[in-house]
Amino acid sequence: MPHVFQLGFVEFPSHDVDAELSYYANVLGAQATETGGSGAAYLSLGVDHHNIALRKADTPDTVTVGYRLTRDVSLERMARLLREAGLQAELHSDARPGLAKLLSVAAPGGYTLQFFSEMATPAPGFGVRGIVPLRLGHIALVSPEAERMVRFYGEVLGFHTTDWFEDRATFMTCNRDHHVINVINAPARKLHHIAFELRNATHQYEAADYLARNGVPVVWGPSRHTAGHNLASYHYSPNGVLVELYADMDVYLPEAGYCEPRPWHEELPMRPRVWRIGDLSRWATKFEFDFTKA
Repeated sequence: MPHVFQLGFVEFPSHDVDAELSYYANVLGAQATETGGSGAAYLSLGVDHHNIALRKADTPDTVTVGYRLTRDVSLERMARLLREAGLQAELHSDARPGLAKLLSVAAPGGYTLQFFSEMATPAPGFGVRGIVPLRLGHIALVSPEAERMVRFYGEVLGFHTTDWFEDRATFMTCNRDHHVINVINAPARKLHHIAFELRNATHQYEAADYLARNGVPVVWGPSRHTAGHNLASYHYSPNGVLVELYADMDVYLPEAGYCEPRPWHEELPMRPRVWRIGDLSRWATKFEFDFTKA
């Protein structure tokens, strides 16, 4: 059983925080809750203090991912589990805005993970301009230690593996979304993309129109994925972060070990499987698997 149930926030470096802040506030539609003199900015998608955190830095591999713990797992218990796995987990008080207590660990794969039970909820509400997604849905992280990373997420954090792309990518979840994290095996360490859930297919096309009106080109989509079957499109933020907008993702049933049936499934029941790269079109293959350049 997973020890976390939600992707709470992602903090990533930006060489131009002001440009990135303007994009997330005015194009994506997030609400800025706090900005710092050190070049940091925090944005909410509706309730939590922040779901997106921007930090002034030039190194793309310093990404921090925040997970909300399940109600029956305390920070102290999570710390013991991490230490039993041979990791140095540290409890902090008031270490970041909105979080009175958190647990931080340098996890396999080269990324910092922070676990929390409670976050401040200023509840700024949904934005009044921009795309205005429902929530932060998932992330894709590239690592040359992808195998260790997958083992850690599965054996220590309790994530379920839902799909694979041969030896390139592994999709994992801690809740009923088909994936909360996509671990990508490549000789680099970076945030490949960050994904936000939209209301439905209509919202996807409205978002494409909004991006076009604001001079932001869509680089792929809208189209339906294979793993997860989400209807997705991609574009870049001003600082070159790949952003996915998606809707209609498969719902994973951990008790059954497969996804709820959908008309477009190739087989029923839709169980975790290995997707062959050759199953994709040449263009989609180039986009989805040129991981070190995306």
